[in-house]
Amino acid sequence: MKGTEEFIELIRAGRNEEALAMLEASPSLAKARSDREGQLHGASPLHWAAHRNATKLCERLIDLGADVNDSASDWWLTPLSWGADAGSAEAVELLLKGGAEVDQDAVVGTTALSAVAMGGSSRGSRDPQAYQRTAVILTAHGASIDGRADREKTPLDDAIEYQNANVAAVLRKHGAQVSNRPK
Repeated sequence: MKGTEEFIELIRAGRNEEALAMLEASPSLAKARSDREGQLHGASPLHWAAHRNATKLCERLIDLGADVNDSASDWWLTPLSWGADAGSAEAVELLLKGGAEVDQDAVVGTTALSAVAMGGSSRGSRDPQAYQRTAVILTAHGASIDGRADREKTPLDDAIEYQNANVAAVLRKHGAQVSNRPK
């Protein structure tokens, strides 16, 4: 779709007012996808808005029909997992209130709770409190504390491995367990 990559670039750059103006001029962008090759292929504007914690933009995209459970991305599959990966607590809460499935596969048997436990590229150190708030929100919305049966590692295993102590504390508070997998 014409303008999709430009629209996504505005979101990625945090130019939210310009992105909102572009969206108002072309509402069909709410359902667009990136055609870029590589790991970010298939991502929607809602994926990026969630990752950037752009809540006003998330709200407008959802109002215009963006799918909160879209799993067409080649990276973390869902907007919820993209938001969790970035510790975007407000966007995660908005997506959940908008009907996002809290335990939908994020990729290879993981969920958004696994994404927040891994803590993105900073391993949770960029903003430990944001990752902690995101974990609290996910658990409050019923996220499965010990992950998925088709995956050996639990979210607590991930939080420990990635030294994401604030998220590990939230998980332990909710009774999370480490797996019994051999080290």
